[in-house]
Amino acid sequence: MIVPPVKTAVAGNVARLTLNRDERMNSFDGDTARAIVDAVEAFAADDAVRVLVVGSEGRAFSAGGDFDWVLTWPGLDAITRRVGADAMMGAVQAIYDFPKPSIARVHGSAVGGGVGLMLACDFAVASSSARFGLTSVRNGLLAGIAIPVLIEAVGPRLARQLLMHGGMFDAETALRIGLVDQVVRGDKLDETVATLAHELTLGAPSVQRLIKELIRELDARPHDDEAADLIGEHVATQCTTEEALEGMQAFLDKRKPRWAS
Repeated sequence: MIVPPVKTAVAGNVARLTLNRDERMNSFDGDTARAIVDAVEAFAADDAVRVLVVGSEGRAFSAGGDFDWVLTWPGLDAITRRVGADAMMGAVQAIYDFPKPSIARVHGSAVGGGVGLMLACDFAVASSSARFGLTSVRNGLLAGIAIPVLIEAVGPRLARQLLMHGGMFDAETALRIGLVDQVVRGDKLDETVATLAHELTLGAPSVQRLIKELIRELDARPHDDEAADLIGEHVATQCTTEEALEGMQAFLDKRKPRWAS
């Protein structure tokens, strides 16, 4: 029986994307990367999905790129090697571009590209026993797929340190430097993720989508009059939307808005 590298499920408003390669420490090869992209795109198109949870089966969150796969690259032509690299980059980018809230459920270890996959999510909740590392430098490799989201998470100076040092560190250190957002006991991990997912369904979907778009756009430009104009335009427009009118009326009526589960 062929075991799929990624499992997907939707329960209520929450979609789950679960890496399913425990025998490979949930590392990803080209097939796994493409399966991640396909799943994320399907969830993005499903209006019933409000939140995405990215997790894994077995011993680890993800060991990043599959070494057995990457070891075949030196014998390939440059174009084929680039296709492989782009597949891994594409998996992280698909999660980063997901237009709805996303949560990484992290247990075991998150290493190299696995850290990139985690940081592509909007939130990261980790088990207290989880361990982290950008170890590629110690294997003569570049943890390239983690670099953009790592810089966004911890800043350029600390990103340089983590990438050049290549050592492993614990969950409390990951929390202190801003790599994860919450650290909980292993037996509380699923409960904590479920609570956060529910809390995220209380926000208006159109506003959450707009927030993700605006933060990305504003982060790429200086804080100037153009940025203020852009925000002002969206603020003025959003208050006329159906969700805004419903949300304000629900507040006045002392009830939940229609989108809140």
